[in-house]
Amino acid sequence: MILGLTGGIACGKSEVSKIFMELGLVVIDADKISRDVSKKKEVIKEIEKEFGSKVIKNDEVNREVLGKLIFDNKELREKLNGIMHPKIINEIKNQIKLNNDKKNLILDIPLLFEVKLEYLCDKTLLIISNKELQIDRLMKRDNISREYAIKKIESQMSLEEKKELADFIIDNSISREELKEKIILFYNKYLKKNP
Repeated sequence: MILGLTGGIACGKSEVSKIFMELGLVVIDADKISRDVSKKKEVIKEIEKEFGSKVIKNDEVNREVLGKLIFDNKELREKLNGIMHPKIINEIKNQIKLNNDKKNLILDIPLLFEVKLEYLCDKTLLIISNKELQIDRLMKRDNISREYAIKKIESQMSLEEKKELADFIIDNSISREELKEKIILFYNKYLKKNP
């Protein structure tokens, strides 16, 4: 089974990925692929041509500067997505092919539904948490203000919309130990028995 793993920002999706890896599953990480793609010389040149030298530092894409530039600008965000997404999707497909001998594969894709990549998956798992916890985690993780954390959360597809699209939902408004128990139960029920 190819399981698409996604979630709201700061809901604990990365933690779930780690737990799946601890259980011996192969996880294809779209964020890592994105970072790797953004380090390719031809991609750096393309991004510099589109966004200017201000987004390049030490011959690499300055993700922080680029992120701030595109955050409130849909047109610029779409330009960046036009450069990055085809290359990222291509690499995800390559990694699926490389791992086609595995009976279970996890595709960790934060924007799975937004980019409409659920067609790559047999099933999808959405990780959610309550809004206050999500805000608190995001503030701590990114060292940002409450106001900016809320703005980042609201800039993404809502959890309610994602819930409508997901096959499975796990609420991570809990401790890591409880989350691990939930993931092990999920694994035993849906993945372990998968032929």
